[in-house]
Amino acid sequence: MWFILLALYPSNKLEHLSYLLGALLEQQPGHIFSPQTILVENPGMQHWLNMELAQQKGIAMNLAFPLPTRFMWNTARAVLGKDVVPQQSAYRREVLVWRIENILRSDTFCHSPETEKACRYWQHLADAEEQGVQRLQFATALADIFEQYLLYRPDWLFSWEQGELVLNSEDEIWQSLIWRHLVAQSPLHPARLHKMAIDALQQDCEITLPARVIAFAINTMAPQLVQFFDALAKYTDIHIFHLNPSVNYWGDVKSDRERARLLRQQGVTQWQLDQQDNPLLANLGKQGRDLFNLLTSVDTFEISGFDVPAQQGNTVPTGYLHAVQQDILQATAPSRTVPVSQEDNSIIIARAHSSLREVQGLHDQLLHLMNNNSGIKPADVVVMCPAIEDYAPLIDAVFHRIGTPSTDNSGAPRVPCSIADRSPLDSEPLIASFISLLSLPDSRFEVSKIMDYLRLDALQAKFSLTSDDLDSMSYWLQQAKVHWGVDSHHKSVITHGATDSFLHSWSWGLKRLLMGMVFADEEKISHDILTVPDVEGQQTVVLGKLIHLLDQLGHYCTQLKKTRTPEQWREFLTELREACFSPLPEQQDTWETLERATADLEHHCREAGFVGDLSLRQVREVLLKRFSSPDVGNHFMTGQVTFCSMLPMRSIPFKVVCILGLNDGEFPRQSQPISIDLMPKNAARIGDRSRRMEDRYLFLEALISARDYLYLSYQGNSEKDNSERQPSLVLAELLDVLERGYGFDSKIQQRQLPLHPFSAGNFSADFISFEPGWYRLAESISTASKPARTTFAPLEEPRLPETVSVQQIARCLRHPLQYFANQVLGVRLDNQQPDLSDAEPFAESPLIRYQVMDALVNTCVEQNNTATVLTRYQLSGELPATPLTATLLERWNTASEALGEALALTHSDAIVASWQGHQCTVEAKAWTDGLTLKHMHVGKQHVQRLLSQFLTMLVFNASGRALPLEAYYLSWKSDKFTIRRASFSAFSSEEAQHLLAQYEAVFTKAHQGPYLGFADIAIAALNAAQDQLLSDWVTTPKATQMWQQLAEGQSQQQKGLNEDDYVKWFYPNGIALTDIPLADIEALFLPLMQCHGDKKR
Repeated sequence: MWFILLALYPSNKLEHLSYLLGALLEQQPGHIFSPQTILVENPGMQHWLNMELAQQKGIAMNLAFPLPTRFMWNTARAVLGKDVVPQQSAYRREVLVWRIENILRSDTFCHSPETEKACRYWQHLADAEEQGVQRLQFATALADIFEQYLLYRPDWLFSWEQGELVLNSEDEIWQSLIWRHLVAQSPLHPARLHKMAIDALQQDCEITLPARVIAFAINTMAPQLVQFFDALAKYTDIHIFHLNPSVNYWGDVKSDRERARLLRQQGVTQWQLDQQDNPLLANLGKQGRDLFNLLTSVDTFEISGFDVPAQQGNTVPTGYLHAVQQDILQATAPSRTVPVSQEDNSIIIARAHSSLREVQGLHDQLLHLMNNNSGIKPADVVVMCPAIEDYAPLIDAVFHRIGTPSTDNSGAPRVPCSIADRSPLDSEPLIASFISLLSLPDSRFEVSKIMDYLRLDALQAKFSLTSDDLDSMSYWLQQAKVHWGVDSHHKSVITHGATDSFLHSWSWGLKRLLMGMVFADEEKISHDILTVPDVEGQQTVVLGKLIHLLDQLGHYCTQLKKTRTPEQWREFLTELREACFSPLPEQQDTWETLERATADLEHHCREAGFVGDLSLRQVREVLLKRFSSPDVGNHFMTGQVTFCSMLPMRSIPFKVVCILGLNDGEFPRQSQPISIDLMPKNAARIGDRSRRMEDRYLFLEALISARDYLYLSYQGNSEKDNSERQPSLVLAELLDVLERGYGFDSKIQQRQLPLHPFSAGNFSADFISFEPGWYRLAESISTASKPARTTFAPLEEPRLPETVSVQQIARCLRHPLQYFANQVLGVRLDNQQPDLSDAEPFAESPLIRYQVMDALVNTCVEQNNTATVLTRYQLSGELPATPLTATLLERWNTASEALGEALALTHSDAIVASWQGHQCTVEAKAWTDGLTLKHMHVGKQHVQRLLSQFLTMLVFNASGRALPLEAYYLSWKSDKFTIRRASFSAFSSEEAQHLLAQYEAVFTKAHQGPYLGFADIAIAALNAAQDQLLSDWVTTPKATQMWQQLAEGQSQQQKGLNEDDYVKWFYPNGIALTDIPLADIEALFLPLMQCHGDKKR
């Protein structure tokens, strides 16, 4: 037999390992028709290695990258024979789940006294469907546990097969029983095959194996994999390329915890000897140390590829990152004798108040690095997060991904990036919507949720919908008052009989829209349905599409409640997918992912020999688990900044390595052991997986993989109260080493990010943000203490309408800035379209009360029957669907009739008067009994109504009718109604025309530019000034106090003038009392207040 070896290639850098591998493949090329077998731990490493080899040799091809477990299974087939070992293991997790589920649901298992404790996990539930879901979850957890036993506790399984217990625990009894059931069905499990293969290999069998097997950069190996390599090395070359942080032997390096134990046991001498070890290597490297000891326990031929350690006594200043890496390489304790430049920024530690500020601070830092160093490109940067899903939406908001703008709204550059390791459920809207459809039987059919479905592009493509169609549908549903529920029966089922009202359901709302199509342009009441006449012409096609969609959803809601076999579920889910979605070309991969998931469900059940029906909740549970798992194969190293999770061997070398979210309690991540898992309850063994230890080693790998810069970020202060928060323990240990060993001053050299991106500190000389929008805001805040009046050039030709109502002038003076923005500039800062609500009205609304009572009062004045009004609002869906609504309407009707009687008007039309000004004609309308002008309204006598009534009287007075005006109005407080009368004394025709000319002049000013003559401020100022002139009163302390209350507001509910959206838009620095045109408001509003009186009728 020729010389076969087990070769070990340790190095502290992956680049060196890739060069060694490249040289090996070049010097000993394999057969052209036989792919070279290279074992890797994840697809990310496969991608990086492919790219490295292609860069070295110009091409990388004919390489196979199986995972270690797949390699062991295939090799066992080659050793033991393909007729003995099946192609796929019956102990794969996804198949094992259903095999265990078969056992758990069997009568034999459920009625066995040994399994009573296990059965309690699901049998305590009363509902059979709930039991099925809980049992499946139990089977899934048990499959995960057995998979760990196969790798790390095979001796337990062998003992169980012999009927022997190892731990003598209650959980072990029923677990061993289930295991024996599984082995009886399929004796060849991976642990058994591993043992059989090693026994066969030790007997010099004749087998055909690859000429060479390479394991590349696997940072954790189960002991049985190392044993397998050792046995296989008799037949083929085994090359293990191993990332080893230190060139020196460090297999006996002890962590702080282990040294503390030795201090108690062996005294100070041994503790002082261990103090010479590198603390980062000792505290963070346990997982790597276990693998190092595991590999050195077998006979190997070693070919090292380490960096050359720096010579002692070197006086050339170095950076913090290089100094730390050198001490780790030599496994020596850090020393202050190592010269480090105090200006060095190779290790950047940033403190922030929130995750968003972490991402924003990182973006600014990367722009600085790329701006100052042309050798750093986006592809040279990796950003790792303990939980990528927590940061993904923030990354989308700050960085540039495909499909988002490359600059923000202010023109600032956005660094391109990709996000890896996201779960399909969170990253693919099509998958999220499909899973959501599986919840239809539990859905209330909320209007917002149905509209969310319609916003999915794949569903729009299926039903031929456009964005304009969605806008129309939203408006119709708002007008039809659709909130939730398919129909009255569905609402009764969902609420368990608490309500069976037809109102606010989809069936009721769509019927209103359909009947509105028939009755065309006006509301009608037909068969106790109030029509909604908003659909006409070609819009009927769009309404038909909405009805078709609802029919589809209702049909599948019913069908989903049925139980089916796995095969039937595959057919049904395919039908559901194709009935509701039509994927776009860029969604084809996602479409195939959905198809594979449903096909795999059936395939795994069939392979497991599962017999029986599955409920919807069980199917949904399986698919949710499938789509919630991270997709580690996509978006990693795509030529942009790579954001990814912290996974084993994700610490591939980059020029810039960044880690976000290094917060105390969040990293190292804690894994909660499953209560039925026996491994955590017993002594740990070498090679055992530990989430905490894995994360500590990941941090060490990131530390040694950064080539130029290491950026570490954590949330060091609370965004609520600025209280201090501690960093992750691993970051605290690094800070401690930097301070004690390298002279790093955390108080000075840690970078504290300001609380807000618009803080002045973001634009200081030391660290300047690249965001012009935030800079402008920061600049405005910095000058807010000296507010300067913003000036505007007036429009040359004010565009006044030819005819103006007194209501328009009143509305203008109530809020002249809003009027100018809306009517002249065509700008609206407030949301005019109300959002769709999923909740039907449960209490009276002040707005609806006003609308109902206003309609009732007008009906009373016109001496018409109010019954039609009452019926209309009862059927409109705007009032609560409760027995109290009828009583409420009756009370409103009584109050409205009282107001109508108070006017004491005969049935006559209102009369109209007008006044011709220089720019426009002002019109007014009022009732009259020949002696006074009459006006009425429902609700408070606010300033706009007061002004409208005053102007109405002035127009009539100016036209020769010297009549006073009486305004009757109905106000209420605590459901008590009061009729009040406001009166206005008449003016002569000349006085009225003079006042109207002044109002016209101000109205013209409000059309030329922003005008600050607010009516509310005018009334408040004149009331406060009393008999003083406003020019004298404005300098008094009372004026200052009043203005402060008006400008800043008196409470959260009553915001100040300077918090108004339109004021902030026109005057970012706010307005002062001296900006108010006091002369104008005194001339306009003083006559109003002098002629006005108000009292209870």
